[in-house]
Amino acid sequence: MATRTHPDRTRSFKRRVISLTPLAAALCAATLSFPAQAQWGALLQSLVQTQANNAAQEAQRQAIEQAAEAPRKKWGTAKSVPADLQQRASAYAAHIADVQMRPLHERLYIEGERNATLNFQRIGLAALSSGQIDVAEKALDAATLRIDQVYADNEEAKKAKSMWTAEKIKDFKGEPYERAMTYFYRGLVYAARSDFQNARAMFKQADYQDTVAESEQFAGDFALMPYMAGWASHCDGNAALAQDFLQMAIKGDPSYSNMSAEQPVLVLLETGRAPFKYGAGKHGEQLKWQPFDAQPSEVSASCKEPQDSACFNGSFIVGADIGFQATTRGGRQIDSVLNGKASFKDGAQGVADVASSIGSIGMNVAMSTGSRDVAGLGLLGMFAGLVAQGVSSSTQAQADIREWEQLPANVWLATAPAKLQSDLTAQWGSTENKVDLTRIVDAPTCQLYWGRSTSPLSVSGDAGPLEPGEHPGDPAFRQELEASLAS
Repeated sequence: MATRTHPDRTRSFKRRVISLTPLAAALCAATLSFPAQAQWGALLQSLVQTQANNAAQEAQRQAIEQAAEAPRKKWGTAKSVPADLQQRASAYAAHIADVQMRPLHERLYIEGERNATLNFQRIGLAALSSGQIDVAEKALDAATLRIDQVYADNEEAKKAKSMWTAEKIKDFKGEPYERAMTYFYRGLVYAARSDFQNARAMFKQADYQDTVAESEQFAGDFALMPYMAGWASHCDGNAALAQDFLQMAIKGDPSYSNMSAEQPVLVLLETGRAPFKYGAGKHGEQLKWQPFDAQPSEVSASCKEPQDSACFNGSFIVGADIGFQATTRGGRQIDSVLNGKASFKDGAQGVADVASSIGSIGMNVAMSTGSRDVAGLGLLGMFAGLVAQGVSSSTQAQADIREWEQLPANVWLATAPAKLQSDLTAQWGSTENKVDLTRIVDAPTCQLYWGRSTSPLSVSGDAGPLEPGEHPGDPAFRQELEASLAS
């Protein structure tokens, strides 16, 4: 029950009201005629409504500002690398034969298990591009192994996935398109070994990864993957499977209706760069993608030897649009992937603001009226405000913008009816845009030429800040890396 007020205290309180905001004044005046519990409820309801209105206005203002600002990546502040860890990483990387690859291996060692999948992806693609099949094989195996622990098509992986997605700070496994491309490149490595059965399995797994997000499954539309599985089946002598996979590809993308999976020569050209990830929203909580430059409208290829330049005249199609795969789920366009922690952070901040305001007003009322009940509620409000403020400040709501920055924007595809004796050169746009295609498969029944307009090593500067890992498995992980040098 509220204590009885004295006339002098009432006059003193009314003088104090003059210095408060109109809302606070009204709330304080209300405390003179209601019990403490009613006062608390009235204060809370009024302040919550005010806080909600202010939050809505602030969100609208920030949305207008962001719409006018060009999207860009905003990395958080990275922790510095300890000198001893840097020294050990440099010593480990010094054993890598290819000098240009050493920075990738050094990053792998420093960042540890949390970014291991991403760094193995980077090493695998860079190695494949430079013809280091053995290195690509080991790196991509390490990446797919980690992805399989969460995203394989079995019950054990589903259990691991449900546990893993609950982690607040998680190991990188990538978005569906990034995981799919990991298996795609692993399939190319198997094909380079003329192991077409395992290549087909990898392309099938790539198709599966395209359908799996963290909590949902979608219809697959990454038509390149079933087509590649069909081509691998043809190279393995299984015409029936080749046709089945081709029909799956056509279902995902009608462009494949004029293609055959039973051609001995397959040519793949990767152009441009996949859209980059960035964080939008008040706290950077919305994961979005921004395209790089426009892609060529057509590409062509010819044999390098002048006397044999007309040996290849296959027509290219866009076999895969990685930007489309990044920004869709089962063909459905998505504006962004939201991070629920932002709502929690805002909610905690709102509670902090309201509770702190109530606490402050309550203490003012208690000082004016001598009400111990109101004083207790004021202290409770101030304490609750401090707790909620701490929760809000410690909640990291930013979207995860780590990405496999080496991925292409488009994968172009063409075929030829007879095996070639010559190397190929691809061209697009102006005459300066040329790249040699590498014959990475040369089996009795099949050949595969592959090339990229952008070297994987040339984009290392966009990998983000180097940050030491803090994973409990890092010591064992680094020991394993060091032990691999002796094998």
